[in-house]
Amino acid sequence: MRVQKQPPGGYKKIFNEKMIPRPSDMTYEECLGVEMSPAQNEVFLVIDEWWKKYHYAPTLRDIAYVRGKMGLANTKRLVDRLVDLGVVKKLSGRGRSVRPVYINFRNLE
Repeated sequence: MRVQKQPPGGYKKIFNEKMIPRPSDMTYEECLGVEMSPAQNEVFLVIDEWWKKYHYAPTLRDIAYVRGKMGLANTKRLVDRLVDLGVVKKLSGRGRSVRPVYINFRNLE
C-alpha cells in the first residue's frame, strides 16, 4: 500500500489495485468447483483455513509445514498455479500477500 502526502490535512491511502475485490471474483463454492489437482486443492484449503483462523496470510513456509512437506519451491509453484486458475490472489515479491479471491479485508469471517 502506498501512502501519498496531501497538502494540509494528512495523508491519503492508495490501495493496491491487484488486491481490490472485483465483481468477477469467485465465491467459495465456485473456487471449490474449479478443477484442481489434489495438491493444489490441499494448498487452497490450507490458505483458506489459515485466513479463517488467523485473519492474515500464511507464508510459503507455513503452507509447506501444514502440508507436511518442506519443499518451498514446489509450494511456490502450487501457489502460482492457483493464482493462474484465479482462486487466489497474491502480490509478487511481497510476503504474506496470498489470499483467496473471495476474502475482503473489510469482511473477514
